[in-house]
Parts: sequence; C-alpha cells; structure tokens
Amino acid sequence: MNAAAPERAPSALDRFWLAPAPARRLASLRVLCGAFSVVYLLVRAPVMISFGRLNAAQFEPVGLAHVLSGPLPAALTTALWAACVASGVAFTLGLRYRYSGPAFGLLFLWVTSYRNSWGMIFHNDNLTVLHALVLGLCPAAGEALALDARGRPEPGDAARYGWPIKLLCAAAAASYLIAGVAKMRGAGVSWAGGDVLRNYIAYDAMRKIELGSIHSPLGAWIVRYTWPFPFISALSLALELGAPLALISRRIGKLWALGMWGFHLGVLLLMAIVFPYPLSVGLVPFFDAERMWHWRPLQRVARWLEHG
Repeated sequence: MNAAAPERAPSALDRFWLAPAPARRLASLRVLCGAFSVVYLLVRAPVMISFGRLNAAQFEPVGLAHVLSGPLPAALTTALWAACVASGVAFTLGLRYRYSGPAFGLLFLWVTSYRNSWGMIFHNDNLTVLHALVLGLCPAAGEALALDARGRPEPGDAARYGWPIKLLCAAAAASYLIAGVAKMRGAGVSWAGGDVLRNYIAYDAMRKIELGSIHSPLGAWIVRYTWPFPFISALSLALELGAPLALISRRIGKLWALGMWGFHLGVLLLMAIVFPYPLSVGLVPFFDAERMWHWRPLQRVARWLEHG
C-alpha cells in the first residue's frame, strides 16, 4: 500500500488570502454595507427615478448601460430602482441570501451605471458598488446575523469568511491607489509641493461663495498660508500610492485606514465635501467590525437577527 502523500504546506499567498476570520465579522460588513446602500438609494430616489424628465440626447451610457441604445421607459427605471431597494433590504437582513445577495449587487451596479449615464459620473459610488458585489456574490456573508440563519449555532472561524474581507480591503486599497495614480498623471510630483491642492481649495471656496452654496470657512481661511499645503499634499499622495501596503498585515491596514479616514475628514473640513461611504463604512473591513454589536442599542438588533 502506498503511503499517503504528505500535505503541502500552505504558501504565503494561501496564508494571506485564506486566513480564518469570524463569520460575524463578515456578516457585520454585509449589514453595514447593505444598510448604507438602502438609505443611499432612498435618499437619492428623486434623482434615481427622474430621468424621464431629461432630454434623451443627454443619455451617454456607461458601465452596464452600454447595452442600451437609448434611455429606458420611466416606469421601467422606477421598477428597477424599487427592485434594487427591495433586494437591498433582503441583502441587509440576510433573507434568501443566495438569491437576494447577487440580485442586489447586480441591480445596484445597474442603477448606479444608469444614473452615471446622464452627464456626470459619480466616482464616489464605485467603492460602495464593489463592496456590494463582493458581499452579494459571497454566500458565506449570509451565514450569521441573518434571518436565514436564525436558530442555528454561529459557525466557527473559517477561511470562507476571511478571504471576502481581504477582497473588500483590496478593493478599497485599489480605489485609492487609482486616485493617487491619477494625481501623478495630472500634476506629477508637483502635487506634493502643495500649490495644486491650495489652488484647488481656494477655487472651490470662491466658487461656492459666489454661487451662495455651502463652503468651508476653514478652507477659505487656510489658503492664506502656504506652509501647511506641502505637508497635507505629500501625506495624501503617500497614503494613496502606499495603499497596497495596507494589505501586508492587519496592523498596517488599520493604520492606513485611519490615515485615509483622516484624509476624508480633512476634505470635509477644508472643502465641505462629504464622502459618506468612506467616512462611515468603506474602511471598516480593516477593523474588527463584529465589535459594533457590543454597543447596547445594537445588541437588540443582533438578537432579533439571530433569534427573532
């Protein structure tokens, strides 16, 4: 009888991608991404379903909408948006997840692609959609904190919960790396000098003041000085171009995510521009998301999802 072949030691790549993680961590990210997305779709409903009032000549399809030769009927646009919201609620609650997960990811991609086909591309939607797709196409995301899993014991740590989280982190890192590369292509290393950023903040503040829009008093004040901007510009560029380093270890990832969260807070303070998803959910995959259920108001939600 032949001796059993020795098991192959896991490679460094396997250890990285297939590191076990708690089922509740992945499920927590599903709940956060789903809840954010549903609220976003509801808040933006007047825009998402109003394209019937626009001139058809404004329609320039992008993304999935490239399959269209012209705009959809208004009733169908509204129906697809409503289906996206409904599947998003089921996605968030973990209800019929093997169907609602993929349905929501694809419908969300469609709705945002169609919206972006009407004259302005909203790049800030991209990370939200990527995360929804990763989670929606991963059945393991519905195995805890889900109506489908009510009454079942929570599974132990496993690789099937770990690799999707790594993929969520990789998607976030890639989006910032692309932003850093775009800065380099547009301004080169001169971006780190600070003048480009200073001029952009000054222009943004002046335009908003002239239009009577909300502007940042801090941004309008700080552009009087030159010394802060080389530091701010160089740090932001280093964080974006260094995004792949966030995947080396969880500790580095957490530090990088805190830096990027601070970057978005700075954009809010200096330019009155809000990036809701990165400020609330987009960088959470780098942390222990399951700890949020220790907060007393959320404990009841967790009990309801798990036990009814």
